[in-house]
Amino acid sequence: MFFFENTSHQSFYDLILGKNTYIDKTSQIATLYANHSKFEILIRPWGFGKTLLLDTISFIFEKGLEHAIVEKLNIATTEVSIPRQLVVKLDFENSRTLTAESFKNYLFSFYRSFLFEHNIPYNLSADMGSYWLTINFLRSISTISPTGRIILLIDNYDFPFFKHLAGKVNDFDQLYIELLNFYRAVYYSSDYLDWVLLCGEAKFNLSTEKHEGIPYLSDVSYSDQTTCLCGFSIKDLYKYYNDNIQDEADANNETVDSFLSTICDWYGCYRFTPHNIQVTRPYSIKSYFSQYNTTTSFNQFVPVERYADFLPVLLARYGKVSDKMLAPNDCGYTFAESLNPYNINLFALMSQLGIYSFNSITLNKTPSFDRYKYVSKIVNREMDNCYRRLLDIAGKIPNSAIKNT
Repeated sequence: MFFFENTSHQSFYDLILGKNTYIDKTSQIATLYANHSKFEILIRPWGFGKTLLLDTISFIFEKGLEHAIVEKLNIATTEVSIPRQLVVKLDFENSRTLTAESFKNYLFSFYRSFLFEHNIPYNLSADMGSYWLTINFLRSISTISPTGRIILLIDNYDFPFFKHLAGKVNDFDQLYIELLNFYRAVYYSSDYLDWVLLCGEAKFNLSTEKHEGIPYLSDVSYSDQTTCLCGFSIKDLYKYYNDNIQDEADANNETVDSFLSTICDWYGCYRFTPHNIQVTRPYSIKSYFSQYNTTTSFNQFVPVERYADFLPVLLARYGKVSDKMLAPNDCGYTFAESLNPYNINLFALMSQLGIYSFNSITLNKTPSFDRYKYVSKIVNREMDNCYRRLLDIAGKIPNSAIKNT
């Protein structure tokens, strides 16, 4: 059996040159770019390859279609025009982004290093706020982009919000204002920007009545064109893991279809559109077939500790045994709702984190408009195990530690 190496933060360049199987979804990147809005957000649970996606986009646009690696990818065979452009990739999963001051300092340090590396004169000061730092930075670097415009990629944009939910941010009000000032600067720099793409696990509000931020942010998370962009479809499993699945099926005296159904029962059943397209979590699939999983047994590969510092408290606060949390629900459009960091819709949050997913989606026709009805449940065995462990943690939290909303 050929084993697949597994890592959640592997760069595109290392992956493509290493002894790995690369599942080429770059034609879907071309489709996404061909239909892109100026400001977009893509939400997927942890382990769906968002970081790798952004790294791939960065490599393709910086190197161009004529590059020796890029010309071998599917994107080079599409009719979509992919111009070489300057790409800026920020990652907010950093402890230096947990206060207003540290976030501003993080931006200043990143911007100054970027300008220095590209030999661009700059007039930035550590005394500037996030707004003017970002305005001046984007204006300066646009001068060296081949098109005069920039692609801005922001990974883990929601990290400060999760740390706020975990009680790790002392003065979130000021940090939130600084974040929105950054996004407002991005919004007002639209003349210098071709594409701004944010990735994260949950969709939080990036604008308020008092602080504009980005008021018009297109959510591409629930479109057909992005369903399989981050995630393995059944066709992907058949195409790239067929030999592995066949070996495992033979070892368990099962048919391929039967064993594949078991895989999906454990790691699949994620649905992000009204159409009957289901995907599996790439990290879990690769973990199962990894050389480090010597028993090739079905396990929970999603680390509970990613959620243990904030979800149990929320479960205890909002009612971990309520019918709404434990039974299939008509959740309307809550999967796509923005979450107010001060007033969390727990069901929507857990859905975006991948604990819940669409079980069935039906179209209800009315004389005036069509409305989809979304019914959800805990997505698969892996996330059911994760949820039960979170409930155990929640049950041990003393009442004194549960803050009132």
